[in-house]
Amino acid sequence: MSRIKRINKPYFIFLTWNVLMIGAVRGLTFQHEPGRGVSGNGNLGLLVLFPSLLTFLILCIWTTTLSKWWLYDQRQSWGGRAHAFIPLVALLLCMLSVFLELRIMDDLRIQLNGFTNDPNSAVYRFGWLNQYTNILFYNVPILLFGLSFSILTGWLMEWKLRSHRSA
Repeated sequence: MSRIKRINKPYFIFLTWNVLMIGAVRGLTFQHEPGRGVSGNGNLGLLVLFPSLLTFLILCIWTTTLSKWWLYDQRQSWGGRAHAFIPLVALLLCMLSVFLELRIMDDLRIQLNGFTNDPNSAVYRFGWLNQYTNILFYNVPILLFGLSFSILTGWLMEWKLRSHRSA
């Protein structure tokens, strides 16, 4: 059996779609340039942000289901140590993604000279969802966190199933 046949093609296509949606949100989010601004009359990023968050939620649920069943199929061939490696890596990736998201937030705060409650900020009184901050709501660290957390959840569901069957 070739390696390509083992890959869940619809899942891979949906994952690729989510990565493209991150690029679309990034592309429709304005970069603030000191001394220049946009009119504030529209936020094109919202046209992509809400559908991308919906597809992200679907991807996370799908990842949880696939990881649960994949781990269930693999548990006979793996030892206990190898099976414990997956939640450890998923947890480390969750922590890494939180760190990366905090870095993105801090970089954006510096770029905008503060956030919505700072009078010197470029987004003062704009609200959190504006044409400069769309990337805070859907980006690579958020996708990484969602997938890692989904795998961790799938592992916990499979572990719970395994503990009930062995008891």
